[in-house]
Amino acid sequence: MTAFVKAKCNQCHVVAGHGVNLGPDLLESVKKLKGHKLLQQIIEPSSEINEKFRNTQFITDEGRVIIGVIMKEDDKAYHIATNLLNPKSLTVLPKKQIDEMIVSKVSPMPVGLINVLTQDEILDLHAFLESGGKHLPEHMKHHHGEIHDQHTPPK
Repeated sequence: MTAFVKAKCNQCHVVAGHGVNLGPDLLESVKKLKGHKLLQQIIEPSSEINEKFRNTQFITDEGRVIIGVIMKEDDKAYHIATNLLNPKSLTVLPKKQIDEMIVSKVSPMPVGLINVLTQDEILDLHAFLESGGKHLPEHMKHHHGEIHDQHTPPK
């Protein structure tokens, strides 16, 4: 879990109750991505982009550019989250105003987040994700699952 936080994964993903739910659910992702494929996804986020989090660029008939994730589509409009930090604030774009629509081939997850990790930390992160957040590094295992009050230090 230390590597999960150090690489800032927790700023967009939740695993075992840790993190923020702005990106794909990593427990669902690891059901599809195991071993080498999971490691590749960590290193190259654009190798496979979750459709629910893929950016689309819209160019309107007035030349306005809107980039975001399509959260909802109906017969008349797209409802677009232009900022995943505020996913409930949607831009409603009428379909009749769209001149061009381009689906991004680049993941919203920045490349290079793991550059702050050592090789061992990358392997720990991989094991942590594959285990669904149940695998903790040795130095943290004695704290897992224990409840301490503010005045009693952990054992």
